[in-house]
Amino acid sequence: MTGHAAETPEIVPVAMFKAAEFEEPGPAATPGDDNLVYRLVHHLIPEGRSGKPVPADISSPGPDTANYPNSPFTLPKGRSYIETVPGTFSLAGDDGTPGTWSWPFMMRTGLTDNAELRIISQGPTVVGATATDPEIDGFAPLVFDLKIHLWGEQDWLYWPVVGVEAFLLSGLASRPFQIGTEPGMALLVDHRLPGDWVIEWNVGCYGNGVQSLPDDLSLPDLGAQWAVQKQLTPKLAVFYQGFYNAAGIPYFPSDLVSGLGAQWNATQRLAVYTSYNWSLDGIGSPSGGYSGFAYAY
Repeated sequence: MTGHAAETPEIVPVAMFKAAEFEEPGPAATPGDDNLVYRLVHHLIPEGRSGKPVPADISSPGPDTANYPNSPFTLPKGRSYIETVPGTFSLAGDDGTPGTWSWPFMMRTGLTDNAELRIISQGPTVVGATATDPEIDGFAPLVFDLKIHLWGEQDWLYWPVVGVEAFLLSGLASRPFQIGTEPGMALLVDHRLPGDWVIEWNVGCYGNGVQSLPDDLSLPDLGAQWAVQKQLTPKLAVFYQGFYNAAGIPYFPSDLVSGLGAQWNATQRLAVYTSYNWSLDGIGSPSGGYSGFAYAY
């Protein structure tokens, strides 16, 4: 033997049950990452992140309008999404619930890495005629929303990731859809499981609005949304979802609903998604669907 000590190989811990989606490399920088909104947020809120802009990435944290529950994750500081769902419809029900069409949208920007400002609306909306009421149409109320990521990371397995959302439904709407100013709050929870499975659920308290013609469009006092999602490839996911008493957006006029859908991340910035849903209790619309897209910038 020589007088030198034998070198000990470096031991690298391995997460044996880590889902493959968490091992993907980070997004690459793209032209336009250092855009006007990004610079404005960092000018108004200078503390925190510095250096090169975080690349725009539609997969992190991902669209909130792809399925019913909202993710507890927030956008990085200065990054933004626009999400729009032009193909949102529900069929007329045998109980007199009218058929509807609407074009929901959401604009969201990260104020910090753990808080984002969101402006949401059901958008242009048409509520079909019934035996007793004529068709109405107009622009649904604007909702001003703040989502906060409380704790948890995307590579946490089994342990819940938690966020909270507080929002205010405003009177900024066409006259038929003005249902007063309504506050609300929701708890957002995410469970990451082995094999690229994700369970998301929300539970919240919502204002009920004034008893009037568009009351069918307002949210009940208590509600919950959930989704079970499987990541088939790095770009394609399928999900089973549902809600009780509160569809949020995309809009669906029923009390207890489930449905199936899919999301495809077409590029680093663009995702498209679709879903078809049906009533489980025979109240309200029997079925309906939506298709939309989200763009990161």
